[in-house]
Amino acid sequence: MRSLRKLCRAAFLGTGFLLGILVITGFLQNNMMDSYNTIVKESEETIFLYATIREQATEGLLFRDPIPLSSAAKEFEKLHGRHSSMLDNHLIPSQYKLSFLQDLDLELVVINLKNLAEKPDNEDLVIEIISQLRQINKQFLQFDRIIISEMRNKVMQYQKRALILMGLIISLTCFTLIILYQKSVKPLLDLTSRIEETQVNDEFIALTEEKNSSMEIQALTTSLNQLLHLRQENNPSSLTHNQREEEFSAIINEVTNGLNGIINYSQLLADYCEAEEIADEQKEILYKIIKTGEKSAVILQKGLHG
Repeated sequence: MRSLRKLCRAAFLGTGFLLGILVITGFLQNNMMDSYNTIVKESEETIFLYATIREQATEGLLFRDPIPLSSAAKEFEKLHGRHSSMLDNHLIPSQYKLSFLQDLDLELVVINLKNLAEKPDNEDLVIEIISQLRQINKQFLQFDRIIISEMRNKVMQYQKRALILMGLIISLTCFTLIILYQKSVKPLLDLTSRIEETQVNDEFIALTEEKNSSMEIQALTTSLNQLLHLRQENNPSSLTHNQREEEFSAIINEVTNGLNGIINYSQLLADYCEAEEIADEQKEILYKIIKTGEKSAVILQKGLHG
């Protein structure tokens, strides 16, 4: 890309696009963490509720008391509804829902508890209920661990995306600074040195355009060559003071406009680096561009008034 204007525009648009994606990624990550925290909280409350119901059922099993068994059966019905509504959350993968629904049969526990309340001396039914309670406890704990693991993996994925986006932003900024140095700072430094040599020797030396210089630098070089050529070729005695001043002013204004464009683009990048806390080395390059441009402008003004 030969034009500094297009380069700066592309760099700002690319950086803004990546920053926008980064903000959206952070927003989505924050929403997902809130949703998972809600699921984890509901899971913990469900496990606590189940532990309370299990204690009540265990008391009924030990003492063969129909009242705690009937109460536990009713609480298990409420627990079944609570657990089913929790599984309806879209963030829980379908394979986990199917697995827990198949392995967790709360309705059968309710039926067995009601049957045992009617026949407290049924030892086979007591053993079956104890086995079911142990299996339900295992399933609830496993569900809680899986949800926490799933939450951690999802959050890590968003963090990885954020790191990749930040790396792209830094890489794009560094690439832009390198191109800006190659196409503007270095040619400006060489151009300033040759202008100083021309002024010292007081003879016309055509300024050559560097191969890697930008379109703005090439336009500046062409304008300076015209200025130096007019200064050498024109006979000062044949021109009035006002004519010389008008000719030089027109050329210098054109050159100064090109320098102002370079200085302004460099200042925009310097402000961006200050806001994003980019490395000092990159900011130093931009300030060097601005300083060199201002120095060139001063030299042109001296040439006009001289």
